[in-house]
Amino acid sequence: MKELKATRVIPGDRWQILDDPDNRIYTSLTECLNAIFQQTGMAQFYMDAKAGEVHIEDGVQPKPEIKKFSLYGEEI
Repeated sequence: MKELKATRVIPGDRWQILDDPDNRIYTSLTECLNAIFQQTGMAQFYMDAKAGEVHIEDGVQPKPEIKKFSLYGEEI
């Protein structure tokens, strides 16, 4: 499942990791991706350049919600 991990801080090529307790701003995308890798161990990144977002993929698919019904077809 994709998780939003970092966003671009304007102006320029500055990035901030969302759950960083120090709220550090990285001066390049490469530096930010390296910090995410060091923090999570994940090396598969998805970029949305227009939105200025970096997502990581954890490989876990969300479980589908299973609806339960009674004997009479009413949703429980």
